[in-house]
Amino acid sequence: MIEEGKTVDEYSEQIGIRTIKIVNDKILLNNHPIYLKGFGKHEDFNVLGKAINESIIKRDYECMKWIGANCFRSSHYPYAEEWYQYADKYGFLIIDEVPAVGLNRSITNFLNVTNSNQSHFFASKTVPELKKIHEQEIKEMIDRDQRHPSVIAWSLFNEPESTTQESYDYFKDIFAFARKLDPQNRPYTGTLVMGSGPKVDKLHPLCDFVCLNRYYGWYVAGGPEIVNAKKMLEDELDGWQNLKLNKPFVFTEFGADTLSSSHRLPDEMWSQEYQNEYYQMYFDIFKKYPFICGELVWNFADFKTSEGIMRVGGNDKGIFTRDREPKDIAFTLKKRWQQLN
Repeated sequence: MIEEGKTVDEYSEQIGIRTIKIVNDKILLNNHPIYLKGFGKHEDFNVLGKAINESIIKRDYECMKWIGANCFRSSHYPYAEEWYQYADKYGFLIIDEVPAVGLNRSITNFLNVTNSNQSHFFASKTVPELKKIHEQEIKEMIDRDQRHPSVIAWSLFNEPESTTQESYDYFKDIFAFARKLDPQNRPYTGTLVMGSGPKVDKLHPLCDFVCLNRYYGWYVAGGPEIVNAKKMLEDELDGWQNLKLNKPFVFTEFGADTLSSSHRLPDEMWSQEYQNEYYQMYFDIFKKYPFICGELVWNFADFKTSEGIMRVGGNDKGIFTRDREPKDIAFTLKKRWQQLN
């Protein structure tokens, strides 16, 4: 801002130019196919919680560069703008996500793989007001972040009810609203909960690329049943493949809670050995399906949650500890990701 010929206030931004588009079942960055490698993340750190600290932001990017990642999802809300500024500087890619989480009456639908997740959440009388808030959050996210070359896509939901006609009608309007806001026409997507498979899901036709949150081998068929988990995941992916959607798929969540102090032979759930076996199962399956164009593991680092019988001091699915030290799986991912284009 200039007053009387003098600069009294200024705001600097780095400028970069990228193109991102979907062509058939590939994601093209600057007209070249790209495979997304990285994480779902949270703004969280020991003692500080969600408070923003630039040293922690820089540490996270150094960890992601070290491991060979190129992308993360701002799960489940837009982050502080400093995250995007650093991503622009370092060349990272961001799937920017609006805070639309918990749009489901049942808290156990992520476990449901045999029946559709029909709680008829979107038949509620409060939905018209919810839609106004949802649209406002999308507008604020796109207005703020559209100038960042790091942002390659907009995620409009995380794990909502997605198998009813009401859910389709609701999100059809949400996607139509959002598509008017970004002059660069970045792709739009959202993450599908377990139980929202190829036979019952209503929302994948709205998405430019399909994002799956899947926990076969942890919440479903974990431990000694991991052999069954492998078949369940393959069966689902076969189902998606049979639909012939000609769209890219990205795994936006998959992971297993792991205590960095736990080692077990033979491996058991919560051990570092089990975390390695879990991920290797997914990686062996991914190579069979050419429409899979990305793997964003859950989670970058252990993070604090409310107390409960499913948690040991928080969510321990991190590849790094809450203090950003690598678990054994970090070295497996580093080797894998440095070999992938």
